[in-house]
Amino acid sequence: MFIFLTMYALIDCNNFFVSCERTLDSSLENKPVVVLSNNDGCVVSRSMEAKALGIPMAAPAFKYKELFKKHDVKSFSAKFELYNFKSQQVIDVAKSYVDKDFEIYSIDELFLDLSSFKYINIYNYCTEIRNDIQDNTHIPVSIGIAPTKTLCKVANRIVKEYSDKFNGIYILDTPEKIEKALKWLDIGDVWGIGRKLGVKMRDNGVYKAWDLLHKPEMWVKKIMGVHGVRMVNELKGIRQLELDNPSPKKSIAVTRSFMDMLTRKEQVRERVETFGMYCSERLRKQNTCCKMITVFVQTNRFRKDLPEYRNAITRILPNPTNSSILIGRVVNELFEEIYKEGFHYKRAGVIVNDFVPENERLISLFEEDTQNQHLPVMKAMDAMNKKFGKDKVRLGSMSGENTFGRAKLSPEYEAFLKNNTLPEANFRFH
Repeated sequence: MFIFLTMYALIDCNNFFVSCERTLDSSLENKPVVVLSNNDGCVVSRSMEAKALGIPMAAPAFKYKELFKKHDVKSFSAKFELYNFKSQQVIDVAKSYVDKDFEIYSIDELFLDLSSFKYINIYNYCTEIRNDIQDNTHIPVSIGIAPTKTLCKVANRIVKEYSDKFNGIYILDTPEKIEKALKWLDIGDVWGIGRKLGVKMRDNGVYKAWDLLHKPEMWVKKIMGVHGVRMVNELKGIRQLELDNPSPKKSIAVTRSFMDMLTRKEQVRERVETFGMYCSERLRKQNTCCKMITVFVQTNRFRKDLPEYRNAITRILPNPTNSSILIGRVVNELFEEIYKEGFHYKRAGVIVNDFVPENERLISLFEEDTQNQHLPVMKAMDAMNKKFGKDKVRLGSMSGENTFGRAKLSPEYEAFLKNNTLPEANFRFH
């Protein structure tokens, strides 16, 4: 029997946002819990107990209000800073078990390359990783192990589907195991297929992942291109996808949908200027400056009874900056150019890009370097906010109110923000 010698492991945090909430409040264990999206609109994470009640992913919270009340479902606003913080903890523990061979795939998933561990028991090794993550971060994880990244996804799905049977870890390490798994897995659940392509597959008689392996290569290439051929090889256990190194950020965006539509100019202006402040804070965290700023506003495209308007404007700066004062000034000027009276605004945002390292700025010879004058003040403001909490020290144009519309924040969260130095987020939250 052929045994695969080179293996990947996919570490996937279970019901990640809910698990993070439980680290703040242990009384939530074994209770139905959901986490809501921006503006507390839709369910974005569910505990197993909430899933058992029939609460679907992306469920509009208002439609399930009675069910939440009947079954005492605890609902929480998304705590983005907490989730990023816990994600970094999980990553730090997991990557300590390999040299440099890992890939951070998303906020709650990362791949480890175990190819160099040929003379150890991989199952026992991954059990040690899983236990270490649980002990140090209190986040439960599932680990799928396989010779390719695509099969790791399959193995991880099996772990979660049969959690009581496999104790959080499953290995696809023989052709027999792979065949059995692919005959079980629906084609729409294959990593990279998606809903639309899944419909096309079923129309052509491909119902399970195993069926795809028996289609001619020309057919696969016609339907999915070269990507499809690579996918089939991955499902066969032939490695096609290597681990990717994270690429440096090319832009930072702070965008929000408002809880209520805004009609007053000063309300929208304050939100947009605050977004600009947050962009500048993130620039300083990664020690970069931006050379380009974009501001946009838009109405609710779903309200056909109201006039629709959307606009965006970009400016290239003469000198790169990460000063909240300078960025706020530009954001305000751009906002003045695109704002129009008489509309109900639902969404706005600020995007900064074209970065340069803070210590490699090239400035215009005949202009005063205001950036360097502001930098000590900005650093002091950042330090104070790290010590006393987000937005405790802010510019006069900022109201200090949260911009996510998060009403369901627990008391423990304020203490978390105050007592922890938060890393720059590696992921964009929607």
